[in-house]
Amino acid sequence: MTVPVDVPSWIAPIELVVVQGTSFCNLNCKYCYLSEETRRDNSRIPLDKISEYFLKILSSRYVQNRLIVNWHSGEPLVLGADYYETVINRIAEIALDTRGPNFQVLHDFQTNGTLINQSWCDFFKQHEDTVTLGVSCDGPQTLHDAYRRDWGERGTFNRTLSGIRLLVEHDIQFGLIAVISPRALVHSDEVYDFFNSYRDHISEFRFNLLDDFPDDGELSYADSEHEFYDFLKNLLNRLESTPAAERLLNIKNLSYFYERLTSAPESGLKTPAEFMSQPLRAFNIERNGDISTFYAGVTQDECPNIYGDGKGLVVGNLNTDSLDEIVMSEKLQKIHDDFELSHAACAKSCPYYSVCPGGYNLIKYKRFGKFDATETPECRVQVKAFTNALIDHLDQESLSEQNGE
Repeated sequence: MTVPVDVPSWIAPIELVVVQGTSFCNLNCKYCYLSEETRRDNSRIPLDKISEYFLKILSSRYVQNRLIVNWHSGEPLVLGADYYETVINRIAEIALDTRGPNFQVLHDFQTNGTLINQSWCDFFKQHEDTVTLGVSCDGPQTLHDAYRRDWGERGTFNRTLSGIRLLVEHDIQFGLIAVISPRALVHSDEVYDFFNSYRDHISEFRFNLLDDFPDDGELSYADSEHEFYDFLKNLLNRLESTPAAERLLNIKNLSYFYERLTSAPESGLKTPAEFMSQPLRAFNIERNGDISTFYAGVTQDECPNIYGDGKGLVVGNLNTDSLDEIVMSEKLQKIHDDFELSHAACAKSCPYYSVCPGGYNLIKYKRFGKFDATETPECRVQVKAFTNALIDHLDQESLSEQNGE
């Protein structure tokens, strides 16, 4: 992919637009990165503003052949199916007028699943060619309800499961994203069995360990490296021992690391960490028109005072700024320089850097107050323990093959 010659070489074409149609959420998950004030704000992006924003994006020189629009950062389904029916049609009309008939716009919704009903199922079936869906669920009820609660501190498992069952009944494929908490690490069999039971309906599965967990007396994040290693090894053993036809196949975390570990390095290419944080690849629009980039889904609630303006990584606003002004802004250049400093420090000192998916620049800043720091508990767990577990599993498989087992 290329960008115009007068644009800095470190700027990427826009591939993903994450839209915060509203920051309001009907749940109060204990680990949410959005502030409580933000999640209680029921304002929304007006439909005419959606049209205005996407006209700016699609008529710009920063897009190419396709755009994925992800509705996220709040609970998108609270806006109702009619809102998105209008939005999808308007964006399609703008794309046709500005980019022509061969330009593709895809939409993706990330939801907690509690609001899925017959109307939403009808919507997803109607738009199944251009709309995909991801549901956030943390596994069995005791694990899910520990953190995914509503504003009355009630667990939400039954409501999420009700939405998942409706999707299954209507033969609607969906992705699943799970947050694996420290307490879940000792329940790998239960986690595997729960998600594997939906294998025929899941388009992809991904599990995440977040940066921080509430202090509730459970295992701390910084001390969970060995436990996560054991969790992964057991997960891999369960996958291997399950017949292929009965196995949850598309696990994004595993496929990513397997690919990185088994592919030959190509000189001159950006590492995954550098590639994924290249501006404008992921382009975030908050409900008030604020724009951020570098990370998909990041908002001004993330490290708000890192650059002294209370705006976090926000680099402009689509209500007042053109994309050219945003791209050429001093703040965008400053963030890019800081991220490059972060990547260089890791590349110099960490043997795992070539497989690192990135995303640790702000974590390093939050922990150490600087970008040129290196190892954090998060990368020790999510990158190093993950890589070691996969390598050891591959070695174990190779040894078994050699012994004819």
